Amino acid sequence: MRTISAFNFVTINGFYKGNNEDISWHIHGEEGNQYSIDQLKSGNILLFGRVTYEMMYSFWPGDAAYSMFPIVAERMNAAQKLVVSNSLNAADWQNSNIISGDIISQISQLKNSPGKNITILGSGTLITTLTDAGLIDAYEFLLDPLAMGQGTSIFQNIQNTLRLELTGTRVFEKSGSLLLSYRKI
Repeated sequence: MRTISAFNFVTINGFYKGNNEDISWHIHGEEGNQYSIDQLKSGNILLFGRVTYEMMYSFWPGDAAYSMFPIVAERMNAAQKLVVSNSLNAADWQNSNIISGDIISQISQLKNSPGKNITILGSGTLITTLTDAGLIDAYEFLLDPLAMGQGTSIFQNIQNTLRLELTGTRVFEKSGSLLLSYRKI
């Protein structure tokens, strides 16, 4: 059986994105880059909602990504990727496939099959859906030291109470960000 984990960066008031899908506020410095490199070594399957997939696809295969974050770009592009979407006809990013229809059933079957673990990046709506279905085993939040007046909560419209146990912390000294790792209890 595979495990499913979710990673997202958030503001101190719990927003994972600002208005108009804005994530420009996120601090991604040297420490965040090294963390990304280390995490991508796991070889996990990357799972995205459509909006996050399109945003990632617009950046990681490009020259700017290879110039700014060469190792992360190489690993992001090489990773196996799944995108949850009922509107995409094709997933053109290298090593990408689409999951559509009854995503709860399909992701549950995927989780219960042998193979690589799965990491959800961003994709707040997908995280909420899979959290309510009880499919996510672990969560990591990179807490950026800022608050915004408006945004979308990481668990916007969650239907069930989620109880977590802290499994680890890490301080990113230069940015002031804090990585919080939890498992579902």
